[in-house]
Amino acid sequence: MRWSAWVGVAVVAAALGWAAASTRNSVVGQGYEEVVVGISPLLDESQAEKVIPSLKKVLNETSQALFKATGNKLFFRKVKILVPSTWRNIAVDQAATSESYENSDLRVDLKNPVYGDQVYTVQPGGCGEPGQYIHLTPTYLTHPAAEDVWGPRGKVLAQAWARLRWGVFDEVGYPADNRFPLFYRTWNEEHYAMVRPNYCADEKIRGKYKDRSTQGSCRYVDGFPDDNCRFVPDSQQTATTSLMSFTTLDSIEKFCTDGSDATGSHNSEAPNRQNLMCEGRSAAAVIADHQDFLNTTPLSGDHNVAPEVLVVQEVPAKFALVLDYSSSMSGTRITNLVNTAKRWILNDVADGSFVSIINFSDGATVVRSLTEVSNSTRDDLASVITTNTGGYTCIGCGLNKALEQLKNQNNKVILLISDGGENRNPKIDAVMSAVVQSGARVISIAYGTRAEEKMERLAQNTGGKAYIVPEYDDGSFMDDAFQGSLTYQPGQSITNIDIKIYEEVNVPLKGTVANGTFVIDSTVGRNLEFRLDTSQAIQSSGPYLVSPTGQNHTDAIFTSTLNLWTIRVGLAESGTWTWTMSVSPSSASATVTVTAQARDPETLPIFTESWMNTGVDYVNATHQPVIVYARVTQGSKPVVGAKVRAYITTPNANAAAVELDLLDNGNNADVQAGDGTYSRYFTQFVATGRYAVKAQVWDDGSSYINNGFITSRRSARRSRSAPLALARLAASEQLDVNEQCCGSVIPFNPDTATKTGEFTRTTAAGSFNVVELPVGGDAFPPARVLDLRTYVRDTTTLTLNWTAPGDDYDTGVVSGYEIRMSDNMTALTGDLSDNSTISLLDLETSSNMTELLKEAGKEVTLEVTLEEPLKQGSLYFVALQAVDDVGNKSPVSGLASLAAPAPPSVDDRLEGWAIALIVVGCVVGVVLLVGAGYIIYKKYEYV
Repeated sequence: MRWSAWVGVAVVAAALGWAAASTRNSVVGQGYEEVVVGISPLLDESQAEKVIPSLKKVLNETSQALFKATGNKLFFRKVKILVPSTWRNIAVDQAATSESYENSDLRVDLKNPVYGDQVYTVQPGGCGEPGQYIHLTPTYLTHPAAEDVWGPRGKVLAQAWARLRWGVFDEVGYPADNRFPLFYRTWNEEHYAMVRPNYCADEKIRGKYKDRSTQGSCRYVDGFPDDNCRFVPDSQQTATTSLMSFTTLDSIEKFCTDGSDATGSHNSEAPNRQNLMCEGRSAAAVIADHQDFLNTTPLSGDHNVAPEVLVVQEVPAKFALVLDYSSSMSGTRITNLVNTAKRWILNDVADGSFVSIINFSDGATVVRSLTEVSNSTRDDLASVITTNTGGYTCIGCGLNKALEQLKNQNNKVILLISDGGENRNPKIDAVMSAVVQSGARVISIAYGTRAEEKMERLAQNTGGKAYIVPEYDDGSFMDDAFQGSLTYQPGQSITNIDIKIYEEVNVPLKGTVANGTFVIDSTVGRNLEFRLDTSQAIQSSGPYLVSPTGQNHTDAIFTSTLNLWTIRVGLAESGTWTWTMSVSPSSASATVTVTAQARDPETLPIFTESWMNTGVDYVNATHQPVIVYARVTQGSKPVVGAKVRAYITTPNANAAAVELDLLDNGNNADVQAGDGTYSRYFTQFVATGRYAVKAQVWDDGSSYINNGFITSRRSARRSRSAPLALARLAASEQLDVNEQCCGSVIPFNPDTATKTGEFTRTTAAGSFNVVELPVGGDAFPPARVLDLRTYVRDTTTLTLNWTAPGDDYDTGVVSGYEIRMSDNMTALTGDLSDNSTISLLDLETSSNMTELLKEAGKEVTLEVTLEEPLKQGSLYFVALQAVDDVGNKSPVSGLASLAAPAPPSVDDRLEGWAIALIVVGCVVGVVLLVGAGYIIYKKYEYV
């Protein structure tokens, strides 16, 4: 696959990536404002009658629950419910100002078949990092049994908000999850191993252990509960924590606090996601560090925390094109800009949107005031975009004119394009405050390496996005940026979005015939549009298409001002298409693009979105890891097994783009396997400056759509704590209740999954600006190992497994590992080699060095023989650090636990359970204990 031949798609609604929740909301007087609940345009307006009143009630209950959970410190002050522009017969309080569905905090949408009607938070980042949004279904909001299954809706949404806003995680286990199991081994007062359910609470949770199928007693395999065993809490409890463990229990209203506190309740030993991702810190401790809690004090218990809830409706976007016409833009730059802007106006901007066009150089001129876009105005708008350049660069002049044009408007978007540094007043700094206060969002497009760096800051401060266009751009990068602005048009059903399924640039027109092929996959094909535009005028009769069944489509429409041919097909067949055009030999080249909509209104297309963890802010690469993400889904269904490759252009214009294969394996940068989100660290920095990112996705024969693991509502499983009878009732009334979902791996059922077939997609993630690089050579350590697992063969033989990190985060091969075992969890923190409290013993291994040092992402297995046998009945922990060739060390891995054989020890709720020689490979945190330790493997070299 060639960098110059982009075959794929940028789904307009997602081309800009995701805004973090922490950048969207503000806290005023300890109350959240600008909280947005978006209702999907996929929902029918007939659902509004029940959904909107339910949302208002739930938002009030959530505010009350947040207030209690934060010790009377935070609540919802003002929330907006954003309804689709297509809904015509509902009462709204006002027009939306800058709210959009794609940037909403909570989204009411069609259900994800993996989760059913369970509420979940899309949370691809690490500890303390905000999530992307909370997913709700209309059925969850309105079904009478929902609270019986998952608990009070206010508490459920408060838990989801804690994940979204403060970056904490669940403190429970999940069925059949090796990393976050439902049960784990611990020890009793006599220091003998025993089994407990996985949760965090300030008091013991009373409950029963039941077989989910028979409702009878649990069965055990080698003394451990089998996969059908569930812990069902009693309804009456005295525990008050943790909200991240149980929302079904009335007494639980708060988060677990660290054990260092006199009232601390955090269970750092439990193998749950919170302990893994936050390295044993409690949810309360992580939350307390968030900026929301700076300078806050508890309010009175009777403080009014009922939010003001407004229903707002999307309105057409008001675009101000602010175009650089300074002398430096002359030549190919202005030609590229003019052609892209004209195509955007003539073909892409939705009818009913408004566009104003402003040119700036020494000053600024409004060449076309705000005009509604329609078939009768497109040509006129495009005609005023010329190639005449000259003068200096006054970006602030252009921005001031844009503010004049957008005054008193809603849904304001400024597209700012410039290639040079500011050299005339007013400058960006002088108008920054006015632009931010106006509510306009800025899409900044930095053309070349000398474009003003403050453009990115302007985009960041206004909640917009930043793009770069490299010096050598053939038009595709500029087009990506203009397409990205369309995010702010009123949301429409994804079945009616134009998806780019093929793009090839720099097609040479030197011979007598130019041609190519593209694939229409089974999810798209309606309203296909083929475009071919040339870099200069050429002699040709125009292109034609041949369908997979041999039908010719020759009705090309030519637009002479753009050297553009267009062919439209109402419903394109699935399969491989061919395009052909006869040409006279010339030095011209062509760009070919194909877009299409979903095959029918009932078929959701496969689409891709991409972003970076950096947003558009400046990046200091000495301490800020850069992660590239891409999500591949059909609607809300994850697409798994796809090939996803990011292409990162660097400030070095002469260098090829860096290729980076993204992974959905639940390790290193990726936090959950099988969720359709693919990610990878980027470390190949070549210089300071701007980096642009695209991601390409395709099927190599192994891609599947995860359709969930229930084939009918009648077979829905109960949630972890819901009575079985309720689950059957909910299923019969069309409430989908799956097992509590999802842990380290999204469940996948090959019997219900669907192969994607051949498809390709491409999405632009935007750009980031690196302002500082590490000094010297290898500055990046290996990534932290998240999936260390241990297995006991006998009292002196262990097997360890983990996924290899890389020399630089998750790229390359490490040079060695420091691996230790102890019955003291505290001893396995910090730098393992510096902990003098651990007595070291050399251990023999049955694996040699070359078998351990594997490429990042590969499975590693190490067998060890202990010189001293494990103590019977004791519980041990194992941790490792990876080391690269210059001595950089990874953070200490998650801890894996193991138990040696011992006489039975019984919990009062687990009577009759024998503790066997079995290991739960899991991640744990830190408790204050004392013990001896062992070194299992240590070998690395320094260069």
